[in-house]
Amino acid sequence: MTSKNWIIEKNTAKNRWYLEIGPDLPLENYPTVDSIKEKASALGIESRILISDERLERNLEKARAIPGEEFSFPLVIEPTFDVRLNINADKTRATLYIRKASTPDNQLDLKLVSAAINNSRVKGMDPERIKKDIIAFRDSPDMELQELLLAEGVPPGRGSDRKLVPALKWLDDAEALPLRDRILSSSGDARRSDTRRSDGRQDSASFTPTTASRFSLVEQGQILFEFSPSEPGEPGTDVFGKEIPGLPGNDPTIELKDNITLCPDGLRADCSGLLYAGSDDNRVQAGIIPFKDASATVVITPDNMTVSIILEREEGPGHPLTLELATQSLKEKEVKGAINTNLIKEAIDRVLETGENAEVIVLRGEAPVLPGSIKITRLIHPKSEDEPVLVYAGDRILSLRKLPEGQNGHDVFGNILISTSAQPVEDPEYDETIARETVGGETFFTARVSGEVRVTGNRYSVANTKSITCDIDEKTGDIIFPGNLELVGNIASGRSVKAGEKLKITGSAAASLAYAEDSVHMNGGIKGAGRGTVWAKREIHITWAENARILAGQAIRIDKFCFQCTVKTNEQLLMKGVPGVLLGGNIRATKGIEVMELGSAKTIRTSISFGQNYLVSDKIEVSERELEQIRVTVEKLDAEMERTPPTNPKIHELRRKKLELLKRKEKLTVRVFTLKEQFETHYISHIRVENTVYPGVILESHGRYHEVREPKHHVVFIFDQTTGQIVCSPIPDHNPILE
Repeated sequence: MTSKNWIIEKNTAKNRWYLEIGPDLPLENYPTVDSIKEKASALGIESRILISDERLERNLEKARAIPGEEFSFPLVIEPTFDVRLNINADKTRATLYIRKASTPDNQLDLKLVSAAINNSRVKGMDPERIKKDIIAFRDSPDMELQELLLAEGVPPGRGSDRKLVPALKWLDDAEALPLRDRILSSSGDARRSDTRRSDGRQDSASFTPTTASRFSLVEQGQILFEFSPSEPGEPGTDVFGKEIPGLPGNDPTIELKDNITLCPDGLRADCSGLLYAGSDDNRVQAGIIPFKDASATVVITPDNMTVSIILEREEGPGHPLTLELATQSLKEKEVKGAINTNLIKEAIDRVLETGENAEVIVLRGEAPVLPGSIKITRLIHPKSEDEPVLVYAGDRILSLRKLPEGQNGHDVFGNILISTSAQPVEDPEYDETIARETVGGETFFTARVSGEVRVTGNRYSVANTKSITCDIDEKTGDIIFPGNLELVGNIASGRSVKAGEKLKITGSAAASLAYAEDSVHMNGGIKGAGRGTVWAKREIHITWAENARILAGQAIRIDKFCFQCTVKTNEQLLMKGVPGVLLGGNIRATKGIEVMELGSAKTIRTSISFGQNYLVSDKIEVSERELEQIRVTVEKLDAEMERTPPTNPKIHELRRKKLELLKRKEKLTVRVFTLKEQFETHYISHIRVENTVYPGVILESHGRYHEVREPKHHVVFIFDQTTGQIVCSPIPDHNPILE
């Protein structure tokens, strides 16, 4: 066969005829069904053994789909006898496929056909009809019997169609239409989202808020429409005589726009906003424009002694959250007293920044005091009822004053509470975490330790340690605790955990901050992405660190590995675990480092400075930056003074500012000089490598550098003050028995 032709050729090994199409045959010259049958007839191939016209056409379509490639397929049916039972997917129709053998002496094995039928376990067959059809096929010239019907079952019926039932309250047109127009006029995004589907394609139905007929205000997560119960249809029967359960009704036609999700319960709102929907009962058309007015909800306790306000920011083009909105809500409640507006402002800023709701206590009543009883005044108040009271050592928690004549009180509405109506108050108890002192007839409870104030009955204490078991993420927010903090969980990217004393973490951290005024112990590691930081004023002990900043005033211990990190310590960096690898990054360790492995065979740059006080170096950098800022500011003042006439009163203010800056510059210059002298002080230190130090490691001390150019094993580096050089020596192997 040439590459530009097609032929019919017999495969003698398989005893079958094949059609072969050459790779260079032009597409317009590909054979047709008729041309193939004509050539097959010319070759003496009986038409009865050719595959069907449908199969021929399907194979030709495959060949035409890959023009320019050689293509071959069998032209005749299999030459062997075959019988197969075929049952459709829902088991309501059973048929038999029979193919005769090409050899005339044994074309059809009736025993095998009978066995296939008898073993099928199909019910409801007509034996006489089936036998008659098989005999007719045997006596015919046909080689295949494609579908011999054995039996048919009864298909199951379908139940009533399901519907979506609204689970919300529709707005009246008088309220809905002005609201819709306001949202659309102030939100270009909302207008654009009306004309396109969520996947970006143009919506053929052109269903938009302006064409919608029903509207409702909905909340995120709310179920908008619920499916009606599914009702199955009449059961059917399969060809094996078994019952087929009835089919449920069809689901309704649903055309969803933006911000709605189909879930098992129905249609759910993905955001708060204005739902717009059509009125067609046969299908559901709906979408949501993100929108929500800010809210300031006033909450008054049942005893009328505390007022709090829940602040929630706006969404989309909703009315913004403002101080005026909050004060108006309080005014409507007609509460009386000094409202802490600064606290409200801080809460509003926090809500606008984080997007999370906030509740703050803005007003408290004053309880009456029974004559001869004591008045207890809490000196530290939480911002909300659910927020713990945190104190630092030395903070005053409450005060006690005995009032022989008692004292009237008032609630948040200004109603007078008569002193004689008050309940007697017992002198509160306390434990060793609280100190009691009396000053000028008034007794104070003062925290001895930092932590959380606990009140159990009438007993006060301060819990110095707090345990948290959860991941720190957007839901929890940042964590700050003035005492010891124990965390079992991970710290997500962007979050921070701060402890006023010791911080213990059982877990790992992403690009986040773990800080302690005392020490940090992390049974895990940090993958900082260049931003994550572990910072302690004393020791740090972590398992591993990658691309993070590790800062400590005292020793840092990293058990397994430290990759591409910025490490700064005023003592030693110790890595004596397994494998104990320090690789890449920038290390500043006043008293040096001790590691198992330093660098890598891949020659990755690892910079290490040692032997000097690098906290002093930081102070020098801060002072020099301030000096540079002063220089720039003085130049600007000089330029402005040149433009200002001597008679202008402004010239005196400019001269005063310049004089202050020059005095500050003089002090900073002296400070930098002193700090640089301190920085030159040498600290006894070394770089000890138990296994191997690789090329790519650069050591620095007092401005002297030493670059490792070949692998060294079991060595120690020190700064020789006599020569002013960094020298390398093998670590001596001491044997106490021989000494």
